[in-house]
Amino acid sequence: MLESLISRHIVNLGMILIFSMMLRFRKSLRDLEAKYFWLTVISCLLLAFEDVLEIRASEDPSLRFWRILLSVLGYTWRSTAILGLLLVIAPREKRNFLLWIPSLLTLLASGTAFFTDIAFGFDDEYAFYRGPLGYVAFAVPIFYLLLILWIVFRNYTQRNSAGRYILPACGFLCLAASVADARLDGVRLNEAIIFSSVFFYITLYSHDNRRDPLTGLLNRKAFYDDCGSQGKGVRAVASLDMNGLKTLNDTQGHEAGDKALVVIGGCIGEVMNQQTLAYRIGGDEFILLFFHDDEQKICRVEEQIREKVSGNGYSVSIGHAIRQSGENLDDTIRASDRLMYDNKAEYYRRNGRDRRRRGT
Repeated sequence: MLESLISRHIVNLGMILIFSMMLRFRKSLRDLEAKYFWLTVISCLLLAFEDVLEIRASEDPSLRFWRILLSVLGYTWRSTAILGLLLVIAPREKRNFLLWIPSLLTLLASGTAFFTDIAFGFDDEYAFYRGPLGYVAFAVPIFYLLLILWIVFRNYTQRNSAGRYILPACGFLCLAASVADARLDGVRLNEAIIFSSVFFYITLYSHDNRRDPLTGLLNRKAFYDDCGSQGKGVRAVASLDMNGLKTLNDTQGHEAGDKALVVIGGCIGEVMNQQTLAYRIGGDEFILLFFHDDEQKICRVEEQIREKVSGNGYSVSIGHAIRQSGENLDDTIRASDRLMYDNKAEYYRRNGRDRRRRGT
């Protein structure tokens, strides 16, 4: 058995070992996402053993019951392996029991083999054949993979980021492997899942390093990196600053100030699109880079942010500048900063206060 396991799954087992070490000694990946990665790793490891044991059971008709059981477990573990990847990248609010239902359907559909051949069965010569319900075991992984691709394109296709290319490629790799396995009954899907898991991990690790841990927006480092790599494509800039953060910190504590920044970051994130990048560059300072110069759209984004922030009981000052032909990006940023400070000064005049320092 050990020889068969190694010969059929040497690549898979090697990648599982490497990935397990990466997870074990991770430095900054979020704990919850790491647990979902472990779901995928353990499922893939079980699939390797299931494959070897199922081959052994297929050689002895007296092991018919165990062959059915192993096949049922194998189909279910395939679904849970891909479900682990889905749970890693799915938004937190979407991670609920509903995502587990298709995997449970795989278990139920495959489990009918104990009583009927509508999912799969064996002929008089103990040869395997698949019934119409048997394709549920392949339809579910494909469904999960389509969800992964949809989430990736919606949330991880940031301009010029690794996730824009790597994560969709991983999804398509698994999708192709699922189709191949459905036709050939091979083990390619298992290998595709674990390879994709490693690249998912690396990409998300990099993704986290570019994120502000408090607000979830891009951080100061990402801002400078993107200004360098994508600066030529930036057509407009908006500068945002929270009003009254210092007063809030002084009167209610820094926890209240952090809560306000989280809310404002969420409000900004809600109106972002593929043509806009949002950053928290420090304290209560935010910057938006626009890859278009449609001033009406920019003003609409600003108004949406103001309304959302105001609806949560806070206030921001905003200024934007359209980049002129041949203008240096730094000059555009300084222009947007000046307009933001003018807006902030007007805010404090209306509220009967004098603002001499940033952050008050």
